[in-house]
Amino acid sequence: MGLLLELALPTALSAAALLVFAGTTRHWDLRTPLGLSIFGILLVVLSLVLSVQLDRLTLAGRTASGRPPRLNPPGPRWRSFKFLLGGVLIPLATLAAANLVHLPNHETPLAMAIRLRLPHPGVSRAEQLASAVLRAPTPAAKARGILALEGMRSDAGLDQLLRVLSEDPAALKDGSEYQSLSAALASYGADARARLLPLFDEIAAGARKSATPPVGDLYDRYFSADFDGLAHEIARDGSARTDGRADRITALRGEMQHALLPLESDSATAEASAGLPAFILHTLLQMDLKDDETLRVFARKTAADDSWSDAIRGQALLLTAKVGNKDDLDELFGYLDSPSPLLQARAMQAIAALESKLSASAGR
Repeated sequence: MGLLLELALPTALSAAALLVFAGTTRHWDLRTPLGLSIFGILLVVLSLVLSVQLDRLTLAGRTASGRPPRLNPPGPRWRSFKFLLGGVLIPLATLAAANLVHLPNHETPLAMAIRLRLPHPGVSRAEQLASAVLRAPTPAAKARGILALEGMRSDAGLDQLLRVLSEDPAALKDGSEYQSLSAALASYGADARARLLPLFDEIAAGARKSATPPVGDLYDRYFSADFDGLAHEIARDGSARTDGRADRITALRGEMQHALLPLESDSATAEASAGLPAFILHTLLQMDLKDDETLRVFARKTAADDSWSDAIRGQALLLTAKVGNKDDLDELFGYLDSPSPLLQARAMQAIAALESKLSASAGR
């Protein structure tokens, strides 16, 4: 019994100490390969040190009787073998088993231990929420977690929203999660802008032409204006609300948007970076930053950069209208002569938006 304790106790104590320590610092992420590698190395080192110290504590008792125990003799050869077994082989075997065995919830024991470790009080709730979003089986459950992160209004909440964006492959494909995550990031305003613009610039030059349009773009491009016009015409009749026509228009709009989502998912590329630029621009367009010079410069530059796809440049034109001023009108009118029908359409949409913005400002 004493021998088994000496062999198993160093690994158990070392693993527990490391998990607790990892939970008290935000700079050691056990979910990354580097973090796990450091965990494995430290587990072996600490287990070996504890094994040596435990052997020293029990050595006097094992030699006092005059007859050394057969299973745990004090000789140097046996002690070296025991250190190798308890300080190196058992920790390594424990790590291997923790990563190979899966629990009923499809987690490995090590993954579960990492999830349940004691995290830092300042970031624990945000990390737990983001982990719950990543594990959630349905878009509706993900949206609720994202909404909770939005409500935190903290650096930790913003960090975890960006973590969901980078780690969840469905974030750029599923319409409801896409919209929820974009709205949540947009609510952080300039703080989120400062984090998103570098991500946009990091997209490789070779991937820019293949950047896909935002989720929902097919409806916005081909049907949004027609539905808006139809709704406006119906609304002129005062009986439209009482006889249900306005409600039917709203229902038809929702059905059309839902019907187009599979087409957008089918056309999406497997590369996560292909949908990221559109997501970033979609998020920037939702921010309440109407006269932001940083965004204005960024929007004009992106719209003029023909290394990007027309979908991305069109979004940049809309962003130019949102944050621009009268000096941007001439540039927007220039895109009316573009050979791209999409850029022409976006330019007209941007001109209308900017003219309306300028008229509202002049009337104040």
